[in-house]
Amino acid sequence: MLLSMGIGLSGAAGAASWTAPWVETGDLQARHHIEALSAQGCFDGLTLTWPLNWSAVAHGLNGASDACQATEHAAWLRARLDRAKTASRTATLTVGGANDEPLFRHYGDQPRGEADASAAVSVTGRRFAARVRAQYVDNDREDREARLDGSYVAGRFGNWQLGAGAIDRWWGPGWHSSLALSNNARPVAGLWFGRQTPYAPRSRWLSWIGPWDFQGFAGQLEQDRAVPDTKLIGGRFTFRPANFLQIGLTRLFQWGGEGRPDGFDSFKDALIGKDNGQSTGFAEEDDPSNQVAGLDFRASFPVFGVPTGLYGQAMGEDEAGGLPSKFSTLAGLDLLTGLGEGHQRLFLEASDTVAGRTFSDARYNTAYEHSTYQSGFRYYGRNLATTFEGDARTLTLGLQQFFRNGWVATAALTNATLNAEGGKRAVVAEGGAEILQAVDEQDVVVAELRLEHGLLGGRMTWALAASDDPIDTFDGERERVTAMAQWQRSFAW
Repeated sequence: MLLSMGIGLSGAAGAASWTAPWVETGDLQARHHIEALSAQGCFDGLTLTWPLNWSAVAHGLNGASDACQATEHAAWLRARLDRAKTASRTATLTVGGANDEPLFRHYGDQPRGEADASAAVSVTGRRFAARVRAQYVDNDREDREARLDGSYVAGRFGNWQLGAGAIDRWWGPGWHSSLALSNNARPVAGLWFGRQTPYAPRSRWLSWIGPWDFQGFAGQLEQDRAVPDTKLIGGRFTFRPANFLQIGLTRLFQWGGEGRPDGFDSFKDALIGKDNGQSTGFAEEDDPSNQVAGLDFRASFPVFGVPTGLYGQAMGEDEAGGLPSKFSTLAGLDLLTGLGEGHQRLFLEASDTVAGRTFSDARYNTAYEHSTYQSGFRYYGRNLATTFEGDARTLTLGLQQFFRNGWVATAALTNATLNAEGGKRAVVAEGGAEILQAVDEQDVVVAELRLEHGLLGGRMTWALAASDDPIDTFDGERERVTAMAQWQRSFAW
């Protein structure tokens, strides 16, 4: 059976989850257990790219020692994998909402509007899986309330997976944000391919790479933007050259769209990075694409017996000498403990999306913006990467508590400077969704609480976000306190 094609009910509490061929982006419980094993040297796999195929999870567990297999983390994942083998046809119901569209989104799943409800039907076979998800979302920025986000069809061909649909992605090691792709914006519909299981090369010349993965996708952005129907293309290569170290390389670019060159020659120029204005032979307005690229890593090691992770990410705008430049950066440190009735993860994460400021001169109104693709690196007004938008500096202290009974509690405190220097470079087309960025430079402290637990055979999530001052965005002043709730349950049929 294609083990990655389907999951079942999660956790000791009998909570429910979407059925999918992979660990869903936003499944905080599953990511916690996988990352915990990886930090303890008990998981021979990759954890920098989400969603993560369940077959990759099984393979990462297979090489673990008896001591590793005896841990609570391994037992939890084996239970999920056992259910995956029998979850062939499922239906999932989700209902939720908030008093205001949440301004900041992090790894954990949450509603996308004041009302958010969906019904999904999934079918899983040995080499095939599909889900149709009908969703209704009500928020003030978008007039398209009916959506098919989360729908897909996927199949396995050898050790490769091919798929089509709209699924959330998280590319990077961060817990609170990502500089490449995250679930901040709606998922972009398109085609994708990737390795099913990240086996290490057998060649003695390449075996040093360790387990490796490559993911690629091509999608199309919305009609109501400065360049309608812009294409979004991305690729990501991750590998584990040492048991303690993972490395990821990412490239993303916007290309084509209404009124823009979209032939093979322009695509080839974009693919090889020949698109940086006069330095590559183009007038600025004739650049064939808008590119971001960079790298990230995660290193795991024990400190006085405590599993510790050090991680970082750098994403560059444009290129200089064939390489990315004007970097935005993210860095973090996390610790894993097992006190009392569960496990705790404490993390400290900092990010700076003022282009170039970390390594050279600050370039304001540059990160995630472009002179031709003037709606920027966004989809329906939300940044495709960082939830804090461009020209922001943040420092977050977070705590995640995972109880043995399946309850999860998280807390985070963020000190941020939003939209440094102020101003708005992005263009919002008539009828388009307004961008969720602070109007002017604003210093703000944001506190966030989240609680997950089983309820009525499903999974209930409560969340609360509060800022010390109202955040004035281009979409209007946001509520100082945003309260959210979401319930989800899956049924076999």
